[in-house]
Amino acid sequence: MNNEYQKAGSKENYDLLAKAQRLQMEDQIPQIKQFIASKEWTKPSADNTPNGSETATVAKTLTQDEIAAIKKTAYIEGNKDALITLVEYSDLECPFCIRQFTDGTIQKVREKYEDKVNSAFKNFRGVPHENAEAEANALLCAGDIGGTDKYVAYYNAIFTRSKGGNGTGFSKDALLPLAKELKIDGKKFQTCVDSKENIARFDAETAEGQKMGVQGTPGTVVINNQTGEYELIAGAYPVSEFERVINKLLGIK
Repeated sequence: MNNEYQKAGSKENYDLLAKAQRLQMEDQIPQIKQFIASKEWTKPSADNTPNGSETATVAKTLTQDEIAAIKKTAYIEGNKDALITLVEYSDLECPFCIRQFTDGTIQKVREKYEDKVNSAFKNFRGVPHENAEAEANALLCAGDIGGTDKYVAYYNAIFTRSKGGNGTGFSKDALLPLAKELKIDGKKFQTCVDSKENIARFDAETAEGQKMGVQGTPGTVVINNQTGEYELIAGAYPVSEFERVINKLLGIK
């Protein structure tokens, strides 16, 4: 338990996190029941279900081909040749994901390690928030049309403006106006969104994260691109926890 207090920064922070998580789950219980009843929910396979002996940050290894596949579908922020990559599996309506963004956690980590660390934001189906699928679809369309710069600007804007907390923190009606505001071709964007072709990519990114142990959001996979070793940080932990994991993967004591 003391280790969990340390990860959260203090016992007081840990207690606040625990309370917030309880409140979030209580708020989402009706949506979860509805989602399960819809028969669209499938139980995670045994391979993706942590056993009781595993912690939130268990080291495993990826092949170079697996790392390349993850990066091929990612919009990399920072030095593309960095030794460490943070792959953040997130939900644009998740309160804890919004907090990780507003705290600037990933940005602060990249700034601390400079060219040694880059990051990528990917979409993940966690709790079935009402607007999450539409937002993920729109975000991927922004990337298809405008590349990394527009992709990053788009998810940054949603997080910045989201009211959060109830699954509709950012209005679906605002997705097209946001694209136009960011100088993304509105006609191409709407055509892409209407096609819903990126829903399959949303599901693929979710499956990708699940293979590395991600079960909720935010889930950040920290990868050593040279050795293939990786660890999952499951939750919105402070910068100090990212430093601990990165230093471990870099062999820094």
